[in-house]
Amino acid sequence: MNKKIELLAPAGSFFKAEIALKYGADAIYLGAKQFSLRARATNFELNDIKKIILLAHNKKKKVYIVTNIFCHNNDLKRLKPFLKKIISFNPDGFICSDPYIICMLYKLSNKVNIHISTQQSVTNSKAALFWKRNNAKRIILAREVSYSELKKILKNINKQMEIECFIHGAICISYSGRCHISNNYCLRDSNIGGCAQSCRWVYKLFDKKKIYSKSFTMSTKDMCQLKNMKKILNLDLTSIKIEGRMKSEYYLANVCNVYKNFINNYYKNSSTHYKKCIDELKKNSNREFCSAWFNGLPNFKSFICSENQLIVNQSYAFIINKYIGKNIYEITSKNYFESSYSFEVLKPKEDPLKFKIIKIFDSEHKNISIVNTPQRIYYIKVENNINLVRNDIVRIRNKY
Repeated sequence: MNKKIELLAPAGSFFKAEIALKYGADAIYLGAKQFSLRARATNFELNDIKKIILLAHNKKKKVYIVTNIFCHNNDLKRLKPFLKKIISFNPDGFICSDPYIICMLYKLSNKVNIHISTQQSVTNSKAALFWKRNNAKRIILAREVSYSELKKILKNINKQMEIECFIHGAICISYSGRCHISNNYCLRDSNIGGCAQSCRWVYKLFDKKKIYSKSFTMSTKDMCQLKNMKKILNLDLTSIKIEGRMKSEYYLANVCNVYKNFINNYYKNSSTHYKKCIDELKKNSNREFCSAWFNGLPNFKSFICSENQLIVNQSYAFIINKYIGKNIYEITSKNYFESSYSFEVLKPKEDPLKFKIIKIFDSEHKNISIVNTPQRIYYIKVENNINLVRNDIVRIRNKY
């Protein structure tokens, strides 16, 4: 049996980092306000990066810092002091694309672990070994690598360096991060984290004679490798990665929990019900799934060529802030819900637990039956037999 694989999850904010670590991630990746390819993610101030590294290390988990932009000349003067400060926090690695950043990191500390970003589109073992000669410890493979190619890469690498690959999340219609549609259409550069996801816009498809579609998109279905997980876990991979630094904490909790439970059952030789797991993943997705490049060149079925999307069939209702006493909890609302609904709480390493709310109180402690304002503090009284803790994610199970 290979060494247990690392489940790596995104963290777009301090709060999301806590959620990912709680719900099963062995490591998280996050970006600072500078030099990270997710300009619209919340990202981290330097003090928050230090705090989250300490939090993760206390849990014996890891933090990788994303510094994967391609620098322009006006970025270079700011780079050295920024990297020196981050290195002093003792992160577990840096995810990089730009050769200058890679060289600068190694000059500052030859003990720094350098991970080559998927932005470099590494699709073969020769390219991977090139980066090893240039001080990289890990390669994050391009999403465009098939299973057969992955096996060959691992064989040719022969454990000389770590290999990481994506298993879940959105897919770029170009080689990852190399699309220029956004830049040309609205001056938002994907290579500095500003992608407007122009491929998901709705277009008219026509020629001089005929309109073929009034709702054409160039988007792909989202990657989900759950049905291929047994094959993936049987390989000598170091890490498997979830995409989504800009996704919600509900997405993080559910996706991390499903994959972590699947991985744990695999290593314990316990049976895992694929349909049950995929049904869970669909509860917070409004896009269809595909296997991306896993089985070779994707065909037309992997693309979404119309604006039709799936309806999310579960609603993220609220998150637990703290226990007040006498079965009363303070919560932060996320969506509309009523006291008559049935709820379930996502618990790490467990199936969701069902429960009902007996009463709801507003911030002035007045009894109400409907919550219709998100991001506000409310109070709930629940059944005696349910134990809720801080940062538990709660969703609507049924509406009556």
